[in-house]
Amino acid sequence: MKLKIPVAPYPAWQLSKKNTTTALGAISVLQKSGVKISDAAIRSGFKNVAANTAFIGRWMVMGQKPEIIFDSAHNEGGLRELRKALQQTKFNHLHFVYGTVGDKDISKNLALLPKQATYYFCNADIPRALPATELQAQASEFGLKGQSFPSVKAALKAAKKASSKSDLILVAGSIFVVAEVL
Repeated sequence: MKLKIPVAPYPAWQLSKKNTTTALGAISVLQKSGVKISDAAIRSGFKNVAANTAFIGRWMVMGQKPEIIFDSAHNEGGLRELRKALQQTKFNHLHFVYGTVGDKDISKNLALLPKQATYYFCNADIPRALPATELQAQASEFGLKGQSFPSVKAALKAAKKASSKSDLILVAGSIFVVAEVL
């Protein structure tokens, strides 16, 4: 399918490129089976993904000076993509608000996180959340340094207070973490 889709600038576009390819493939199959989907409808759908699907948290720029980005990366694949995006982003120091669930092995995820960051370990207000103090202890085994906070909002507030205008604040690790500060 040769259709020019409006896309956000890198890295948001890069993070969703695979999903876009899959969606265009599915649209092509539907069209071949007789479902009528206009190019205008496809463009509109891609332009309004968040509003149409409630899909949130993919490299959402939520503030400037310091730049604040929310990303729902929560598994190995998502964190690999997030790491690539960070490598393409200019900032002085990374302040990483990070929380995750407690019912899965997170060792591979922790191994992927950048060591050159200040971490604000937190847990979302859900039963599945890994307590921030436990997360901090596990993260320290991977050379990740920071403090634990009783909530996502408290962690983000501390990151904002400690950041300079040229820094980057990243909120990630769980869709639940991102949802709490949206």
